[in-house]
Amino acid sequence: YMESIAIGKNLAAKHGYEIEAGQEMLAIGLSNFIGAFFSCYPVTGSFSRSAVSDNTGALTQFAGVVTAIIMFATLLFLTPLFYYLPKYVLAAIVMSSVIPLVAISEAKKLFRVKRVDFFLWVVAFIGTLFLGVLPGIALAVGLSLVIVIYESVRPQITILWRIPGTTIYRNMKQESSGAFIPNVFIARIGSSLYFANASFVKDMMLAYVSDLEETNPTQYIVLEMTAVISIDSTAVHAIEDVVRDFRNRGIQVAFAMVGNRVDKTMRKAKLKSFIGENWFFPTVNDAVEYCIRHQHYKRLKRQEAGMIEEGVKIEPSSLERISVHHGDEIGFSNEMHPEYTMAFLTLVEDLPLISAEIMQIFKRSRIAVVQCKIDPVAETRGSKHTYLLRNLKTTGKLSEAEIDLLKIDLSEILQEASVTAADGRSSVAAALAPSAIVAEHGRVANLEQVVHLQQQGQVLLQKQLEEQNKRIDMLLQIQDNRVDL
Repeated sequence: YMESIAIGKNLAAKHGYEIEAGQEMLAIGLSNFIGAFFSCYPVTGSFSRSAVSDNTGALTQFAGVVTAIIMFATLLFLTPLFYYLPKYVLAAIVMSSVIPLVAISEAKKLFRVKRVDFFLWVVAFIGTLFLGVLPGIALAVGLSLVIVIYESVRPQITILWRIPGTTIYRNMKQESSGAFIPNVFIARIGSSLYFANASFVKDMMLAYVSDLEETNPTQYIVLEMTAVISIDSTAVHAIEDVVRDFRNRGIQVAFAMVGNRVDKTMRKAKLKSFIGENWFFPTVNDAVEYCIRHQHYKRLKRQEAGMIEEGVKIEPSSLERISVHHGDEIGFSNEMHPEYTMAFLTLVEDLPLISAEIMQIFKRSRIAVVQCKIDPVAETRGSKHTYLLRNLKTTGKLSEAEIDLLKIDLSEILQEASVTAADGRSSVAAALAPSAIVAEHGRVANLEQVVHLQQQGQVLLQKQLEEQNKRIDMLLQIQDNRVDL
């Protein structure tokens, strides 16, 4: 069966069709089962004969019938003609048909993509060449199982950080412009947990927390469980030990994006009741915000009562009243879009005509705004700005140096706008102080004016974007015409 399925998959990949491994096993099994009652020769798919048939243009199983008839006629009538034919002639026929099946280009591709797969290819090739088809394939399959077990025993644990100005958490190795949350360690477990890798995950988490002790002391751990499809009883005990160990150190553990199967196993093992339902969240951002609320609540209690006593339970309802925001933030990402650089600005309080000033900065830096989106923040009077940017010179993404300069310029303009807005609010409050009724009307009028100015700024921004995109298209068209000439 191994020889049949090996050559079958090779030919299927070569000609672009699919084969069902189970159906092949059923066919070979039934053929040998029925043939055993009549002392027939074992049925299988020959590697060499399949290669010869493919090389001669065979398309269906009827080619086997034709080959059988020719072989039968040859054995009966033409044997004397082939008596003195050297065996290397037959070998040459087989070799000329088998050589095209040795995919050298595929080996080169595997060497570029993943060296482990290239190593397995070489083992299978050499094993089949010197040991035979079955031992060679068995050797390659055995090594593949060893590699799979090794990778599952040591699952990847990815450290996540947040892109400023967003609620997006990405791998710190993939995203270079992220930021860590103070006192919160966020990690993603890369595979299911079972008896062979549970202790490894536990040891790695302890090692990470120990390494961060001086730079960012950990008070909360958020485990993103998207890739964890299932857990066994050993993993349940390991998670329980991890949570207990960290709580003894004063560190809380939260779980985000737990799958349905894992959730059922945790409930049956009463692990969720041990950890607490309030420490399970649908997203990483929800878990982080809860940790920040929890930390803030503990600080308030320390100020009120000196210190929180051990074992005192904090009610989740007390934490929901605490609002969480990260202040004015500026973030960039070259990884989240295939063609453009994404810029994110989060303002705690929306500022009049700030969008026009931001567009002026982009214009001075010779950066084109391909798309702009501004959303209000429900919890505060702020807004979230999202921009798709590209360099006018290179028509591509921004470099790290350009991003750093933009951060400086945007930070300065936000700081100046905040100071100006604060001075304006102070002068308005002083002028309207004599009367509460007049103050209320003045505040409403001021807010209406701000909204009106913001709407005018949005319209102006949209027009500027349209005009800028038209100019860019004209420049690109002129450049293309020059290239054609």
